Amino acid sequence: MTRLASLAIGALVAFSMVALASAEQPVTGAWKLSVGENDAPCILTLSTDSDAGTAGVALPSSDCVGGLNAIGRWKTTGSGLQLFSPSGDMVAWLKEKNGSFEGSRFSDGKKLALDR
Repeated sequence: MTRLASLAIGALVAFSMVALASAEQPVTGAWKLSVGENDAPCILTLSTDSDAGTAGVALPSSDCVGGLNAIGRWKTTGSGLQLFSPSGDMVAWLKEKNGSFEGSRFSDGKKLALDR
């Protein structure tokens, strides 16, 4: 019975990992970036510069103002997304929520959101 239970648990874990891997959405592409609730969103385009696809360049559109134009890099971490300045300073750490990302900007604590 122990061998059967171990086999069943192993199969369950394997199927769970496959389901998680196939459910992951790539973060590359164009996102609507907004600060607070009243500001109009701008476009932040994320592209990868590695084979793993877990980090890359962030290109804010020209209408990204109020410090958002200082975003130049990104990196995924577990269920989160970190945004950095071109010099490597972390601008924000966002958590995944229903296919979007939400968090706060470090400089002033304002809410940031990335939506498709």
